[in-house]
Amino acid sequence: MVLVVISYFLFKVYLDFFLKIDTTGTNATYLKGLLFNNLPVAIIVALLIFLFLVLLSMFNYSLPVIYLNLYDKHKGNDFDAKEVLAEFKKRFKKILIFFLGVVFLVTPVLIMLFGLLVLLCLILVGIPMLLFAIPASFSWITLSFYTYLNSDKGFFDSLRAGFFHVKSQFFSIVGSCMIIYIMIQVSMTVFSFIPYAFGMASVVTSIQNPGTENDPFSTMRVMLLIIMVLSILASYILNNLLIINQGLVYYSRREYNENVSSTDSIDLIGRE
Repeated sequence: MVLVVISYFLFKVYLDFFLKIDTTGTNATYLKGLLFNNLPVAIIVALLIFLFLVLLSMFNYSLPVIYLNLYDKHKGNDFDAKEVLAEFKKRFKKILIFFLGVVFLVTPVLIMLFGLLVLLCLILVGIPMLLFAIPASFSWITLSFYTYLNSDKGFFDSLRAGFFHVKSQFFSIVGSCMIIYIMIQVSMTVFSFIPYAFGMASVVTSIQNPGTENDPFSTMRVMLLIIMVLSILASYILNNLLIINQGLVYYSRREYNENVSSTDSIDLIGRE
């Protein structure tokens, strides 16, 4: 909700400025002067907004992981939002380490890998590989994150465990991730298209009837704001489905490994 409110005001300022730019460039000159005259303040505000968005992204990404962990610990949903927030504060150091590791260690490797796959797309070989590499990378990082938060393993050990999780059931894990992702994109397209269609119809009607007092660009501005806010809200809710889907994979794989370990222990006792 906080993200939606902030996004609304940011997009409102953006659209109010750029949809009202005149041909003389007065608005652009005013904005340039305002930024240069208050450059330190603008830099500080930009950094604060950036840090806040990073923190909010970390919380949004961690929330399903923490929720499923508490659900498993309590054997049900017998906990409240305060306990979720307390768990986030308790694990914040590990969450920060994981995000920094992914950004500075994993992301450069993935960029090089995807760059190679894009080049292979020129000979058509890389197209199917790229289609599988994207959800596989997401599953790998997410399962590693689940392992890192829910165990005593270090960062690299968690990445190794996440890799073996994906490798053990590659097509089922990656296939479920692809299906959920396609469903999310279709849903977000519907969320965005409906208000956009109404806005375009209103603009066309206003232009065809110039005698009306309604400003067509004012209507378009409102529709764009609604589209952006709904897209962000839908993206937040639906993207959590991807993380929850990977959480179900993580807990099923953990249960499978624990059962195998227990069976091996029983067999060992029988042999003794």
